Amino acid sequence: MRIRVIVFIAAVVMTGCVHLDIQKNIDALGRIEPGDTQAAVFETMGPPDLRNDINDRRFVVFYQTKTGKADGTTPLTALCTPIAFENGKVVEVGNDLTDQWTREEEERQRQAEIAEKARREAKMAELARQRAETERRDKIAALEKKVKPVPVSNAALNLKLYRQLRDLDPDNSRYQKKVAFYEERLVRQKKARQDRAARKAKERQRREWEQARDTRNKQLRHYTGNGTAEMAVHDMGSGSLYVWVKNVSQQIITTHPDYFTLLDSDRNPARCEISDSLDSVLEPGGISHGKIDFSREVQPGELIFQNRESGRISKLFQ
Repeated sequence: MRIRVIVFIAAVVMTGCVHLDIQKNIDALGRIEPGDTQAAVFETMGPPDLRNDINDRRFVVFYQTKTGKADGTTPLTALCTPIAFENGKVVEVGNDLTDQWTREEEERQRQAEIAEKARREAKMAELARQRAETERRDKIAALEKKVKPVPVSNAALNLKLYRQLRDLDPDNSRYQKKVAFYEERLVRQKKARQDRAARKAKERQRREWEQARDTRNKQLRHYTGNGTAEMAVHDMGSGSLYVWVKNVSQQIITTHPDYFTLLDSDRNPARCEISDSLDSVLEPGGISHGKIDFSREVQPGELIFQNRESGRISKLFQ
């Protein structure tokens, strides 16, 4: 019996102490205001019953201001009044900012992670740019060394190397000028090669033409015509022809230098000097003859004799 009394008295004493602590907290909270420092609050309130740290600037403390105890359905914070601190000072009394600040902290951390990722990517990009710049400079130095001994006459190689240098440094005026210079020089060299090839081909044709002259003359020296006039030609070479025009009709015909036209192998009229001896009046059976000179570079294609009396006759050289 005595033991039961002791236990009852102890319970009453403990209950009374709890109520005294709660009342003390309630009384002290009335003196807490936003802007109070952490040190001042803890001096007034004493150590908190609970504390939630959000980050190094924000935390929330709890002081019990209601009777009861936490169980499976009622958390201890439900029996407490919160005080929110930011940068060491009170910002809220009685309003639990834990959830709000937790969300804000999570968002801050997410943004910080995004910013850190962006910073790392920017740093990697900058490193890549620096590596690319180093490689570009190394390539320029190597190409400069390679192009230096190339003679100006080798326009193709110079153009190739300076184009590579210009691509590596598009704003470099020296590279731009070098590319333009060697492009023009290469065009000139190509044209010179083409001209040389054309001259060689023409010279070869001329030689072949000269070599075939004897065979050609066997045909040219035969009189051919139209029943009024006939013509024979001898290719003397080196830009000279000897021409005969014979009157094979029963009427009088005339010959004159203006009646002769020499066409080259491309069917273009060739400039000629025609002997005055071809200015004649021919009786039936009469023959007019004389020399026709032209540039030795011309390859004759056809010699035409034509006037109103005799009509048109010609000799083909092909």
